Amino acid sequence: MLRFHFRDARVWRYMIASIEKILDEGVFVATPEGISLRALDTSHIVMVDLLYPSSAFVEFTVERDVVEVGVSFGVLSKVLRRATKNDELVLELKGNSIVVELKRRGVRRFRIPLIHLTYEKLPEPKIAFTVKAKMLGSTFRDVVRILKPIADSVTLKASEDGRLTFIGRGDVASGEVELSLDKQTLLEASIESPDEASYTMEYFEYIAKASQVADTITIQYAQEAPVRVDLEYADGGRLTFYVSPRVD
Repeated sequence: MLRFHFRDARVWRYMIASIEKILDEGVFVATPEGISLRALDTSHIVMVDLLYPSSAFVEFTVERDVVEVGVSFGVLSKVLRRATKNDELVLELKGNSIVVELKRRGVRRFRIPLIHLTYEKLPEPKIAFTVKAKMLGSTFRDVVRILKPIADSVTLKASEDGRLTFIGRGDVASGEVELSLDKQTLLEASIESPDEASYTMEYFEYIAKASQVADTITIQYAQEAPVRVDLEYADGGRLTFYVSPRVD
């Protein structure tokens, strides 16, 4: 048995909306400590790493030490799109189905099938990052909103004086957005060397979906290395994306 009750259904709505753009399906792993997901997309360009502690839930019940839940993220996302402000989320395993309830004044109940998948335990990537910058979720969304219409790729370029510049490039145009501690567009910045690296813009657009209800976003990268983007949520929840560098 697995049953959890979460106060703000929109958090899961936006997290799953982002994940479904990268993963078709996957396995949630529930333990008494919380619920997690770690999986690679089919192209092995992006790793998704989700962790939400049991303490963040109004109710969190797991009948065994480990319960694995295979889901189609597309189907789950279609259900969670119906979550609106003030909705609470209750999810429970019943037989070969997942019952999803959205509760506010009334209850909307949905049933989706479990998928039987082989769970592959992946190690956490070990990367020596040289640049780390923390910002509000709204700041990250603004960067994506500004560059997305013109850019196929985005280059992250750090400066030793604590600036981080996003440079978007497309076939016919380019643009850039500079963030810094001085302008209060960065909350924190740690730059060991002025490195730069390029990534596919589309993945940043997918990540931005999950930032709608994130408290903060932390970006870490190094020259010619994957970028790590951490979205931090209330009560200790975290959704992390590792995106491999772009090769032109």
